[in-house]
Amino acid sequence: MTSPGAPVPGGMPAPSPDLRILVLLAALAGTTALTVVLGVTDPAAPLSYPSLFMVWNLFLAWIPLVLAVVFAEVRRRIWLIPVGIAWLAFLPNAPYLVTDLVHLRHGYDLWRHVLQYGFAAWTGIILAVVSMRMVHRRLTAEFGRAVGWAAIAATVALCAIGVVIGRFQRWNSWDLVNRPEAVVAGTLDWVRNPFSYVESTGVGLAVAAFLALAYLTMWGYEAVGQASRRS
Repeated sequence: MTSPGAPVPGGMPAPSPDLRILVLLAALAGTTALTVVLGVTDPAAPLSYPSLFMVWNLFLAWIPLVLAVVFAEVRRRIWLIPVGIAWLAFLPNAPYLVTDLVHLRHGYDLWRHVLQYGFAAWTGIILAVVSMRMVHRRLTAEFGRAVGWAAIAATVALCAIGVVIGRFQRWNSWDLVNRPEAVVAGTLDWVRNPFSYVESTGVGLAVAAFLALAYLTMWGYEAVGQASRRS
């Protein structure tokens, strides 16, 4: 097995983990920038809509990644609790970008909007699964594999609920601080009567499945890289 940065067959040194992380961040910044550029240069729509809300949603989607970095790097276990709660509260903002595809409309510049919302959805999903992977690794290191996977499973379910209450009940992460009782009451009403809200329940299940599969894709892909290094 080769060490990070060691030469690989063919004489080329393997990229260091730090370099790959920088490339990942640059790629995510690139798709974020493409989303914004496609919006602000749209001649058929005012700058305030849909570009302004998309920029705001992208900003919120980056917050879980920042909090995941803090979660992964903080030294004292006691800090894992508040940072983890904050991360979980903001995490739904990342996959929420997938549901912004509902704003697509037929029109002269449809392809511009398809690309804009597609870039945003991709960015949101990758931001979500990368931050989840960082949190999963720290939890596994601290408490073991069982706790790590149980936490990720619960995260997927809670994240899907967060996306649904954001899309259909129009709550956001800040409302958890400003109006927590209203958010909890509205969420519990839906959870207790899921078949009374068929559309939102269907969306919640679809988002949970999509996020879980996206995460498992990243988790499985790591094994592909490890197998390549061993060979």
